[in-house]
Amino acid sequence: MEDVCKTFGSGVVQMFNGTVFYIRSTCPFTLTRFTHNRVDCDITMRRGENGLLEYIEINVNKIQTRILYNGTIFVEQRMVSLPYDHTYQHVFQYGINTKLRSTVLPLSVIWSSVGVGIDSLWVKLEQELVLGMTGLCGRPDIPDDRQRLIAESVLSEDGCQTMDSLRTKSTVCQKFFSNYIECLQANTSKYITLCKENIYGYEKEHYVGCAFYKEIAHRCQTSYAWRTLTHCPEFSCPGELHFEEQGDAFVPTCSNPAPRTNDQDITSTCVCPQGEVLNDRAEGHDCVSVSACPCVYAERNYAPREERRTKCQT
Repeated sequence: MEDVCKTFGSGVVQMFNGTVFYIRSTCPFTLTRFTHNRVDCDITMRRGENGLLEYIEINVNKIQTRILYNGTIFVEQRMVSLPYDHTYQHVFQYGINTKLRSTVLPLSVIWSSVGVGIDSLWVKLEQELVLGMTGLCGRPDIPDDRQRLIAESVLSEDGCQTMDSLRTKSTVCQKFFSNYIECLQANTSKYITLCKENIYGYEKEHYVGCAFYKEIAHRCQTSYAWRTLTHCPEFSCPGELHFEEQGDAFVPTCSNPAPRTNDQDITSTCVCPQGEVLNDRAEGHDCVSVSACPCVYAERNYAPREERRTKCQT
């Protein structure tokens, strides 16, 4: 059983108990805070003027991880590259997203950076945690009062604003959700309202709207061509990789041609053509057959059928 809290677009929040609401603010907020087995967790975030998250801060067991709007990651104020392994956490590429998995808590955090901001953030708890939880994510067991939740979760109101939610007059939300009535049923009108609040003032910022449409399309697992209606572009994959809306989070490579995956590791991803793997032993993003993968010895690559000769050592 997984409890998931999400925030995406310009301020849509889905709490651990499934309640969804919208908040428009440039103030810093606690997304979730709790203590489990004497380990503290505190996740905070702040949105910028373009509606997207300008930073996320994850503090677990007194180790601070900070993700900036452009996807740059700092651990204890030092910039790190992926994959990053630490005693308390692992941070790695997860499809087109990035994932932090804690080794001291039943916790994973996944985010999507689009260069000008972070458009989606998911916090996953792998077991039910309820005692003393605070933040916008609420608690899995109680329906929190939204206004009280917001007031208690804001960290500072200096130099920032929390504004009233307004709705766009654009008709794109009605057109989009006309294809999801069967999936959302009685909640359809609620999501249309959220959609209008999300894109108000950001009609020309396609990242804001597209993060919302993508969340609904993936939730409903439909093959409907939602990108055509919304003009949301597919992710641009590097090299010979191509985009898949839903696929394995871990792409097969020369180093690991058969990565272990499960049903939960399905996300938007970049993959090689059928029957090929990513050549991670060379620069770039080239796809090759497994038989064409180079061998590695003493940090040097050897092409298939290339011979290595050395004197015998006794």
